[in-house]
Amino acid sequence: MRGFEFDQLKTFATVANTGSLSAAAPLLHLSQSTISEQVRKLEVRAGVPLFTRSKRGVELTAAGTRLLDHARRLVALNEAAYDELRGQAIKGELRVAITEYFRTHEVAGLLVRLRECYPHLSLHVSAMKSADIEVAYARRQIDLGVVMHMSTGPFRPADIDADARWELRREPLSWVASPSLAEQLPEPLPLVLLPGDCMMHQVAVRALEANDMTYELVHSASGVGGLQSMLAAGLGVGCLCTSAIGEGLVRLGAKHRLPVLPEAVFSLMPPHPGEQETVTQAREVLARQLLV
Repeated sequence: MRGFEFDQLKTFATVANTGSLSAAAPLLHLSQSTISEQVRKLEVRAGVPLFTRSKRGVELTAAGTRLLDHARRLVALNEAAYDELRGQAIKGELRVAITEYFRTHEVAGLLVRLRECYPHLSLHVSAMKSADIEVAYARRQIDLGVVMHMSTGPFRPADIDADARWELRREPLSWVASPSLAEQLPEPLPLVLLPGDCMMHQVAVRALEANDMTYELVHSASGVGGLQSMLAAGLGVGCLCTSAIGEGLVRLGAKHRLPVLPEAVFSLMPPHPGEQETVTQAREVLARQLLV
């Protein structure tokens, strides 16, 4: 039989998103050994390796990167067909806000897939800081919000409904810089960050100050895209979650003796009491799409 199996494609996409088999296991409700076997069978069918494996997890090969776009689209269309036949197709308008740090290179593709799978759903999407998303959500100015918090420290969610949030993924935070700057870091450490009200800015500065490390804020970017460009140009050192580390950037390792950073936790805001059924359905669909 030509083609791929949907279960294997979904497993492959989830592993690619999380960066490891162990992180994908609870999301897929499968054992790590089952996931490993599904990935192996998919690679056999594809005829090429899809991942390179290391102690840190897995990374896509060139072939895996090409397959990932197809896999996400096929899984999304499969689920949309299932929803439509069960009378659960989503219609109407939705206001969505997403933190800029969430899968920065992939959000546009996600929106294209949603438009293709749910042509009667009109999305109005904004990129905002997590704190602003929470305020807008509390005021019912948006219907759905994807926010970021930290796994430890003062930036964990403090509201009483924190446990009701729909956790989507966790990503390690890393110190990053251009390859040339990473060879020999200057002193004081030159920082390139978003403005001071950005959570990632505060996490980086607090970590350095807690370890009595000297730093200098040399550049401030207005958005994550600008931040990535400045870092890739070698203007300084920054702090990014895994999915926001683009081309031209490398993680700074143990030899640089920088403080350990927490994980970024991305989640959907919990349902509002008495929210419309369309919003509830959309949250479930969006949660599924954001996991693949």
